[in-house]
Amino acid sequence: MTEAPTAERVSRAPSWVPVVAWGFGLVAVALGAAAIVAVQAGTVSRVLGASSVAVGLGALAWGATSLALDRTPVPRAALCGLFAGMGIAVALLTTAPGRASILAVAMLLGLGVAVACGIVQGTRHPSPRSNLWTLLSAAAVVTVLVVPALGVCQGAALLDADGTVLPVVTHEGH
Repeated sequence: MTEAPTAERVSRAPSWVPVVAWGFGLVAVALGAAAIVAVQAGTVSRVLGASSVAVGLGALAWGATSLALDRTPVPRAALCGLFAGMGIAVALLTTAPGRASILAVAMLLGLGVAVACGIVQGTRHPSPRSNLWTLLSAAAVVTVLVVPALGVCQGAALLDADGTVLPVVTHEGH
């Protein structure tokens, strides 16, 4: 007896998941960049920063691929990347001189959990095809959440060891 081939089950997360993954990626890149260029950045913070940038760029690429394919590509690898990015962000809080913004890390953790839940939901119960209004709504919500987190990443990079903010020299007139 031969068994009939089983239809491969397509994992399709809700259409808002790739957009939230972009928000996760943007915050991860911003945290990483701030850790790399921060005043008094050490080797550990630069390595963690480069790792955060890599994870963030991966999340941005994954979100674009997910929308282009209209399915969830490599869901297990995506979950591993999310958890790695969240671990790196928490580790950035502990590095000297501690230049990671708590607000940005909290936002990254929240976005990461939302994406992970969406991926798991899409794996267990595939969602219908993408809806334009859902994508636009998700983009608006993610923008409202991510923009302040991006702003505080730069502020955290400009902090001096004593907690004062270093001035940004504009070199006007040169």
